[in-house]
Amino acid sequence: MGNRTIPWFSQSYPTQVLTVAALCVAAYVCCLNNGFISDDYENLRLAEALKSDFWYLFKSPPFNFRMTSFLAYALLDQVFAQHYEFFYAANILLHLINCLLLWKLLLVLGRPTGEAYLASILFAVFQAPQEGVMWIAAMNETLLGSFILSTLVLWFSGQYFVGAIVLLLALFSKESAAIVLLLIPLIRWYRGEKVFTPQMIPLFVPTLIFIAVFVWSWPANGMIQLGVYQLAPHGIVVAGRTLHLLFRPSFYVVLGLLAATRQWQSLRSLPKFLLWIVVPMLPYSFLTYSPYIPSRQLYMSSMVLVSVMAYLIGQCEQPRIQLALVIAFLAYNISYMWIRNDPEFESRAAPTTQLLALLTSHQPAPILLEGFPYPNDIAKNVSRFAPGWTRDLIHVNEPPGSCRSCVTLRWDAGSKKYSGLWGAYFTAPAPRDTLSPQG
Repeated sequence: MGNRTIPWFSQSYPTQVLTVAALCVAAYVCCLNNGFISDDYENLRLAEALKSDFWYLFKSPPFNFRMTSFLAYALLDQVFAQHYEFFYAANILLHLINCLLLWKLLLVLGRPTGEAYLASILFAVFQAPQEGVMWIAAMNETLLGSFILSTLVLWFSGQYFVGAIVLLLALFSKESAAIVLLLIPLIRWYRGEKVFTPQMIPLFVPTLIFIAVFVWSWPANGMIQLGVYQLAPHGIVVAGRTLHLLFRPSFYVVLGLLAATRQWQSLRSLPKFLLWIVVPMLPYSFLTYSPYIPSRQLYMSSMVLVSVMAYLIGQCEQPRIQLALVIAFLAYNISYMWIRNDPEFESRAAPTTQLLALLTSHQPAPILLEGFPYPNDIAKNVSRFAPGWTRDLIHVNEPPGSCRSCVTLRWDAGSKKYSGLWGAYFTAPAPRDTLSPQG
């Protein structure tokens, strides 16, 4: 699909970049006021410890393979302290960079200019991987996306050694970065080139470093030892369910339109497209804590999906139909983000944001939290943001009477509010499943 098939796109590069930026903001600006959510508090505590002991995370694998995100948390915390708005803004900016990198990668791989640009526009607002952008604790996925895209752009541009350095950063953003070693041969195979080439040798240096650290930390890796990750047949079912959730409704609409207009030639490559979408989700298919892959972990697969959709939309013969599909996609995904996803994150943040409001409005004193829905340390970590409060003052889900001097506060999961002797009541919307990658 070249620019001539999409005359409604501006031909000015600065205008195109501003358009992608505006769409990223339109989709995700709603999350700026959501506050820190559950694991955010624990991650900030770990980031604080990292400032005094760089090797601290290697004592608690697999956190050592999230090093770049903890460094980002430490930097943001140092500069912006408790201002969570800047954490969200940084993640939205990172998402914008990834949209531009996806655009660049498709051009480097020889895709038409209009198709590459359209893919970046669709990815800017695609809500399926929204958790990766709307949850600070999931910044490792956006960082991973940046480093993987950069590795591919550099490698296919002939900058093999620089690409290998960036791959090392990717591998210490998340273990799934190893998928690059499968993506490059697959891309070369798809393009009819020799699958393996000597230029891949530099990539094995960071890979060997990663393998050595992974094997060394294996006995202490909770993901492995606690059975959170298991290579088993259930991965096939998980991948199948996730594909359905990822495709609905947008991908199904495009396929249905092409089938209805009898453009069978455009659908002949569908099996290959499915393969490309599945490959980035393979490392996540064997997680055992969910019947489908959580939305944050669909960040890379979503890039492939929108690239496929950009190609398929370009196969529609009528520019008006193309425009209608793009407008419908943008409107649906942005509105879904604001109407469905944002309230979900506000609800998830409610137990901690309301607790913080209570702490900051009262003098420090021992308190007992009953019915707190997150791990105990998260409630204790909230004290870091309340002047005068310390972790030892907060008791969580302990037996009644265990702290006779404590003020008791109860979290009611149904009404979504605290009640207790302080007489403070805060309300929040009922929670929904934020892991579902629908849309």
